[in-house]
Amino acid sequence: MGLWIIWGIWMLAILYLLVFFEKARRALTHKDYDKKNIPPPQSVPSEGVSIIVCAHNELANLQQLLPLLYQQNYDNYEIIVVEDCSTDGSLDFLLAEKSKNPKLRIVWLRHRPRHIRGKKYALSLGIRAARHDRLLLTDADCRPLSDIWVAGMASQLKEPHQIVLGYSPYQPESGLLNTYIRYETLLTGGMYLSAALNGHPYMGVGRNLAYRKSLFMQHKGFCQHLHITGGDDDLFVNRHATAENTTTVTAKSCQVYSIPKTSWRQYYRQKIRHLSVGRYYKKKDQRWLGLFSASHFIFWIGLFGLIPGEHEPIFIISGLMTKWFSQFLFLKTTTTKLKDPINLALLPILDFLYVIYYVVLGIRALSSNNTEWN
Repeated sequence: MGLWIIWGIWMLAILYLLVFFEKARRALTHKDYDKKNIPPPQSVPSEGVSIIVCAHNELANLQQLLPLLYQQNYDNYEIIVVEDCSTDGSLDFLLAEKSKNPKLRIVWLRHRPRHIRGKKYALSLGIRAARHDRLLLTDADCRPLSDIWVAGMASQLKEPHQIVLGYSPYQPESGLLNTYIRYETLLTGGMYLSAALNGHPYMGVGRNLAYRKSLFMQHKGFCQHLHITGGDDDLFVNRHATAENTTTVTAKSCQVYSIPKTSWRQYYRQKIRHLSVGRYYKKKDQRWLGLFSASHFIFWIGLFGLIPGEHEPIFIISGLMTKWFSQFLFLKTTTTKLKDPINLALLPILDFLYVIYYVVLGIRALSSNNTEWN
């Protein structure tokens, strides 16, 4: 009887994942999606855009990022770099750059208030200093993939849209860690983009995110979660994004790639910070994301519980193939739409690592209150 209970729960988990991945896949293949996946024309309305980058000891990255921002094919934008208490010579470099390029503006922080965690203080000052209502956010370790990144993101920030969710892949490198980082990023990206396309935006990534300054000021910025280290991107979207005011841009030319971590320890610390804000999401988002994670966990636990049992192997193999095939179709669609290829032959291994990732990091993140943003 115990094995049949495990079998029933296992099949329910597979059924949920099958429906979840199919619904997400259909959102990404809907006819309206392709309209958003076409690179924008070179000539777009010239309403001003403020690009905001917060940087703490990011001299090497700023030296690579700023030239790419100067080259953007847009006629009305400014670059605001918030120099956040750096000790690596970033300020001297920025002052020298400012004398050469009038688009660059510097906000210099000398200290951080103790009651505001993470980079929210730096980002808030950068937003308040912005001359334009359209804000485009990225990080110092990101690189735009084309010279129409600003134009592409800005072109969608028009009524009724006040928030634009972009995609930011990680740079491909060799090794299992890089493959897993890119897999997790692709899965997460496919989930939050398809959810937004289905009318339920729940998060975005600060590496490639645009919204109106007026929206930020209307909701008093990050005042609802100043005590939380992270959440300057996903919690802001989770609180204020709706089906009506949010859209997506996923064209390759409108993406920025990020530099991935090179050690499991670095990646662990980064993801603890990212996942620790999940418990502050809206309750409905916590429930369905929790059910998604639980289904993954049940799938693997149930698999190991059923293998030694008396069930015919064909039933277990059929369950495996059903789950992995639906996940494969979703990821295949996502890699095609986002043009972010990954070796899906490794799906079973990556899927298993994903469960370990959620169990180990998820439990740690939910009890974490002291992570730092840099």
